[in-house]
Amino acid sequence: METVYTKNIVEFVTVAVEYCAYLEHADEKKYPEFISVMQKLLSLLYLKASIVEKPVLLGDNDVPQCVTETDYHNIQNKISELMGQYDDYFDGDEASSVSENLSDIYQDVKDFIMNYKNGNQAISSDSLSACLDNFESYWGIKLLNCVKALHNLNYNGDGDGVQGDDN
Repeated sequence: METVYTKNIVEFVTVAVEYCAYLEHADEKKYPEFISVMQKLLSLLYLKASIVEKPVLLGDNDVPQCVTETDYHNIQNKISELMGQYDDYFDGDEASSVSENLSDIYQDVKDFIMNYKNGNQAISSDSLSACLDNFESYWGIKLLNCVKALHNLNYNGDGDGVQGDDN
């Protein structure tokens, strides 16, 4: 049985835990700090997810879902309130929102880390495999689109002078 405790997986878990914890406390953050930290966390999350080798399924890939609809909406509402008028953006011709994309990523990543935390190797492995499948097909591109939107807010003056604000 392959281990789910390789260096790359542990580093991915570490960043994923940090990402989820930051979003869970988004209502305690100030807008400039949130933009700056999210831009960095998302970039790191993308890097760590992209270098993890997807494990072979050990079970039936029916991994427990830990994030409820209420959890999802609580996270989304915190982010939406914080982002205010800057939550919505256009990615090409398509309208999107930072809060929805970050919440989608949160749901997948949080489900994985909660399953990983339980210590069952088969569930951890299958949950990681599912998370990475979704990264490849779904939330990886949402993450990149959010980084682009946050970059524009941080560096192009669209976010009330976020650039260089360390508060």
